Amino acid sequence: MSKSNFNRRSINIIRPYMDRIISLQLSEPFFIKNFFTSFPIDTSFNRLESLVLNDLNIDHDVSILTSLAQLPRLFSLKIFCFECNELFIIFQSIFRLPVLRYAKILCSEWSTIVPFPLATSDNQRSMTLEYLVFDDPPHLSSIYNLLSYTPRLRCLSFGNILRSRYIPLEQFILRCNLTSISLCHWYLSFNEFASFIEIVGSELEFLRISIIHKTALSNAYQWQQLIIRHMPRLCTFLFDYHGPLIKDAHGNNRCRTLLDEFSSPFWIEQQWFFAHSHCHHFSTEAYLAFYSTKMLRRYCCRIDESLDKSICLYQDPVFNLSFGPRISMKNQNIVANSPFQFPRVTELVLTDNYNTINIDSFIDNLSHIFILTNITYLKISFNNQLLDNFVKLLNRMPNVQELVLDVRSSFEIEVSSDQQTNTVDLVCNNNVRNVKIIGQLPLATIRLINKLFPQMERLRLLNGEDTLIPFVRTLLSNRIDNTHLFSLMFDGDDAMIKQIKTMIDNEKLLDNYDIEYRQFELCLWW
Repeated sequence: MSKSNFNRRSINIIRPYMDRIISLQLSEPFFIKNFFTSFPIDTSFNRLESLVLNDLNIDHDVSILTSLAQLPRLFSLKIFCFECNELFIIFQSIFRLPVLRYAKILCSEWSTIVPFPLATSDNQRSMTLEYLVFDDPPHLSSIYNLLSYTPRLRCLSFGNILRSRYIPLEQFILRCNLTSISLCHWYLSFNEFASFIEIVGSELEFLRISIIHKTALSNAYQWQQLIIRHMPRLCTFLFDYHGPLIKDAHGNNRCRTLLDEFSSPFWIEQQWFFAHSHCHHFSTEAYLAFYSTKMLRRYCCRIDESLDKSICLYQDPVFNLSFGPRISMKNQNIVANSPFQFPRVTELVLTDNYNTINIDSFIDNLSHIFILTNITYLKISFNNQLLDNFVKLLNRMPNVQELVLDVRSSFEIEVSSDQQTNTVDLVCNNNVRNVKIIGQLPLATIRLINKLFPQMERLRLLNGEDTLIPFVRTLLSNRIDNTHLFSLMFDGDDAMIKQIKTMIDNEKLLDNYDIEYRQFELCLWW
């Protein structure tokens, strides 16, 4: 929301009811910084049970984390940040929270790769934490170290495991109570996974794993023995492999053999069933997707990998129906009578231009592959010469809220005044709130931005440093068509901050605003 709305709601809603707030969610560094400046965490929030901090600047706001220990009923904490230099500081703060049961810590980039030490005493440990979600630990050692701090942890979910370090088993003397593990992407070998399960798997009832390493599909018997010996309580097994084709000594693919191996009485008795399909990774090497039939598809699928039904005859006939939420697709592959439909897709990436495409036929073909009214995220190449085509396409996706425009250098051509008029007549009712522009737009197109997206609230610019000052001036000077815009983000440095401030103040473009350097970009909020 705008700065004025934020301040007004803080005074009228937060201040009178601090002791009645049960759940609180704050997004954006400006919001978080302003909120905790006005309302420092103390016992006034004595009923707060759930706190979500989206885009927290950990390195600058460590005091916020340490102050959370004053909250007597904080059971759930979710933190999302771009970058963090101190992994241990976050978890130290979490482990000190007196009643916390659920923690979710997501960070785009962990600058520190050295794991913190093992816990050696109970006063270092959390005796209440039961659920932990953690993305991309530096290596497997970090998981073991976390477990030494959380003896009552039941459910663990984490992201990519790319590296491993040998950890002697005798170091882990605490009983592991994990009943549920979700591993988003395991890049290590099957043997390394088996060693991990030997330590943590005795109480497991639920296991979800996406694994990349081809040793995962050497044979089904190795999984059967691992489950019987080290996961005797397992009830739910969700497995997903996406990697090179598995071939035998003669170079023949083992798809039929794998399906037979994973259809033995052991798997049937557990009601665990599997299927597979094929694609060409980047249109060259053939890849295999082998997965539990109850498992939802990968988050993002590249259809330009071209799903291939010719490699073998045993592929999953409904493979595409559960794919989602995001799909990347080349426009040239959107053809009439496409064999694929993706009803669950809500995020669409179109990867090449459409300057030679009949836009009406293109949209019609697209609507047979996707449910266009379900699309909430769209990334598309942007051609200044074909604004009408872009407008027609966007009008057929009325629920798109986040839009990414990839401006190619060959497209940087001024828009004629006639085209501007026609475009303005065409658009007025789309619901796009967040816009990201990659590349440089001509000023004539910039003047149309507010009219093209009348509901736009946030605008982010990438790789447009050369025209940044005229861009910001043009955008802020033409806000009469858009009263919702309150935030701009763009590349720059301290010198650029001075230039932007000077321009805004001298030309009186904004009355009350903040601007600061954050996570490699400048943020302007008013």
